[in-house]
Amino acid sequence: MSKRRPVPTPPPPPAPAGLRGSGDLREVTPEVRARTQRTFLTIIVGFFALIGVVVATLAVQGRVVRDYAVRVAEAVQAAAPPSSVGYTQTCAQVLPGALPRGAQACEVAVDGGQVTVTVTVQGERQYRVTRPE
Repeated sequence: MSKRRPVPTPPPPPAPAGLRGSGDLREVTPEVRARTQRTFLTIIVGFFALIGVVVATLAVQGRVVRDYAVRVAEAVQAAAPPSSVGYTQTCAQVLPGALPRGAQACEVAVDGGQVTVTVTVQGERQYRVTRPE
């Protein structure tokens, strides 16, 4: 019989390099986990707060523009336009002064005594106020 030599076993593969390059993996401690959760929640709350600020700003701007349109319509009605005449003019001719912030154009239309004020704001949105005779 022949003597067999035992086959040497290959050495174990080297440990994969972790975050520190030494093969050690970083341990997630409760403090690290809590800090990560706080950061995540802060980002989420900040995002929704920013959305709320944008919505509130648009709502306030819309209210200012609508109030301006109501004042213009009341000024036209105070001049008592004849019910048989129809005409169109700018709001600056009716109510001197600057347009509200964010408004790009304002037009008053009188048709049969009915007053319609159309204010165009940024983003091609329009606010329309109609007042009957």
